Amino acid sequence: MGAPKTGTTFLQGVLWKNLDALKQQGVWLPGAHPEDHFRAGYDLRGLVQDADDPRDRWAGAWDAMAAEIRDSDSDVVVMSDERLAACTAEEVDRAVASLAPAEVHVIYTTRGLAELFPAEWQEHIKDHDTRTFDTWLGDVTAGKEKGEEWFWQVHDVADVLRRWGSAVPADRLHVLTLPPAGSPPNLLWERFTSVLGIDSDGVDTDVRANASLGAEGAEVLRRINEALPGFPVWHRVLLTREVLAHRILASRKNKTRITLPADWAHWVQEYTDRVVTDLKSRDFHIVGDLNELMPGDNAFEQAEGANPSDVLDAATDSIAGLLVHLSGMQDRDALLARAEEAERLVREHRQLAPIDRIKRTVVELGEQWKPVRAMLGAWRKAKSLRK
Repeated sequence: MGAPKTGTTFLQGVLWKNLDALKQQGVWLPGAHPEDHFRAGYDLRGLVQDADDPRDRWAGAWDAMAAEIRDSDSDVVVMSDERLAACTAEEVDRAVASLAPAEVHVIYTTRGLAELFPAEWQEHIKDHDTRTFDTWLGDVTAGKEKGEEWFWQVHDVADVLRRWGSAVPADRLHVLTLPPAGSPPNLLWERFTSVLGIDSDGVDTDVRANASLGAEGAEVLRRINEALPGFPVWHRVLLTREVLAHRILASRKNKTRITLPADWAHWVQEYTDRVVTDLKSRDFHIVGDLNELMPGDNAFEQAEGANPSDVLDAATDSIAGLLVHLSGMQDRDALLARAEEAERLVREHRQLAPIDRIKRTVVELGEQWKPVRAMLGAWRKAKSLRK
């Protein structure tokens, strides 16, 4: 159940890519797609869905998934949505009660603020935020005490675990630290599977990572947000986030790394010290190394920022990428039209009498296969001679 930007996309990707291998170890994922889990999470947290939202309705999705989980005979059932970290104590109680009599465990991944701040700012930019990194940092840190920022709802470790700990015993709250850069690529997966009690081997871990936009891509998207009209949330999710951010900007090469300004080093160090001390004093199951939450040696390297010419290059790539995407959408529309026509013909075919189905099938085969066409021609000629 989180937190965002702590390797959750990677873990979810491995889970969904290896359903059969995991099933052999007694692990099952309800639903048919990751979106089913997100829809259930939206419903649990009471999010109101736009009437024009083309995505599947999520009203009642949590109760439906809970029923699916209760009916499962698998040893381990995994439900994954990092936004569940924001659940209130009341929503937590509802979630745990709806899964009874199952033994509920919570897996919460976390990482150091020095890497988390730049990553989360980019997520806010993907969600139509227009604040610069410096402005966003000031607002987030000032809003911590007021509880106004989404960031702290999912990343204040003590508060998240307090809310989930209201219904789940401390020894079933598993805190995973995100391995630092340069660690073995499957280390986070190994930590995750150790909680599930299964073998980490035998799966394909080559999945899409949630790559950084880089300073140039983030600045382009931020400026686009300033210029965009008030698009609905679903439009931003499907087009701005998934297409422009993830497929186009994140895939660019030679991106400038976004780092924290050096004058934030003291604040981050003090906060991290408090978090580590608190976690060591509790009965949570720690998987990993709490020292991994500490700022690295180069965490506060002052980057030069996005060069204007590089921002222009990123903007050009954005326009080109979107044009390619629009062209692909036209191709998909044509494919969809052909698919709908094929479905209509199939329905029509099934309504024919059996002998008429056979006749139509032979004729269609004759149009595509020369030997059948020759035999059909001979049969028609013989039939005309008999007449």
